[in-house]
Amino acid sequence: MKRIVVFASALALFGSMVFAMEEDAMDGEMMMEAPAPSVKVGGSGKIGIRNVDDGNEATEDFSLVRAYKVTFDSTGTTDGGLMFGAGMSIRDDTGEENKPVVKDSYVFVGGGDGSWKLQFGGNDPGIDLAGGFGVADDHFGGGNDATIALSGSFGDTSFRITAADPGIEIPARRTVNAVNFFLEENHALRDAYATAADRDNDWSIGVSHSIDTINVGIGMDSEDGLAIGVGADLSGVSTFVYWSRSEYRNKVFVYNTPSTDRRVNQDNMGLGVKASMSAGEGATFSVGYSTFKVEQVTALEVTPDNNRANGNARTKLIEVDFTYDLGGGATLEVGIDKKDGETLELGPSSSVSATVVKSDETTLQAAISFSF
Repeated sequence: MKRIVVFASALALFGSMVFAMEEDAMDGEMMMEAPAPSVKVGGSGKIGIRNVDDGNEATEDFSLVRAYKVTFDSTGTTDGGLMFGAGMSIRDDTGEENKPVVKDSYVFVGGGDGSWKLQFGGNDPGIDLAGGFGVADDHFGGGNDATIALSGSFGDTSFRITAADPGIEIPARRTVNAVNFFLEENHALRDAYATAADRDNDWSIGVSHSIDTINVGIGMDSEDGLAIGVGADLSGVSTFVYWSRSEYRNKVFVYNTPSTDRRVNQDNMGLGVKASMSAGEGATFSVGYSTFKVEQVTALEVTPDNNRANGNARTKLIEVDFTYDLGGGATLEVGIDKKDGETLELGPSSSVSATVVKSDETTLQAAISFSF
């Protein structure tokens, strides 16, 4: 799939360049001079407070919310109508690295009419065109399959195809017998091969289409992922329904040490619904519910009855949010999230299935976000 994406991207780029050169040769005297290249600087930030109650007295509940981002975007157009550009962002976020970092750097070429764009870096996975929110789409990888993107639109339809970097280095494959399977050295080498091989084949595709007040999106990815989202705006109430599934084969299920890890097969499914409505005077109220379920079965068994990693877990999330437009690019955001989670831990013996560990977390946040 990735080779097809790369070939199609190269073909589109070559065709557009040839077309541009032909147009320039035939109509050079008639064409107007291309717009001068430009560089735009933008920024956004957030200031607020957050309280997370997870029932654990050892963790701090209260924290400050601080985020700042500066973006640099540069674009240009050739005389033949071929667009090109590059950009990046500098971020400082208390919820991430807690220090300024450069992220999302990208370069692109594309058609001046927006029908296509080939971009390296800074992409969202193609499957994101289906929508998604809450925990319903937490099971998609995303980061590894978005290095290359071919996107565009025609009419009311948009598309995006993404793939991993074709230059990922895959280490030599390590095969061992059952007796040596649990040695940490062998475990690390086998995982390095599996991780690189999996990323090398990652791809994602999505399409969205709008019909009056209804928008439909569908996406797929290399992990047998499928996502469908349908949104509608009826009588001032915006609603969105989302469903997703994916399958992971031979995924490493980490426990405490490499010698106790397991390789498992996972079937994941997410479902969510969200509604929002205007409360007048720039205020918006929304409520959302999403759920995620995982079914896990041991993939590589040292003994026939080894099912310590087998089990099912479900996570539910309720989100209630209120926003108010303060004008001038500033918005007040107040929200409460209630998350009931379940995770799996290895069972105490090879004949006992995985243990379901429950968690209960309530998050309150109030912040002012702004852009300029």
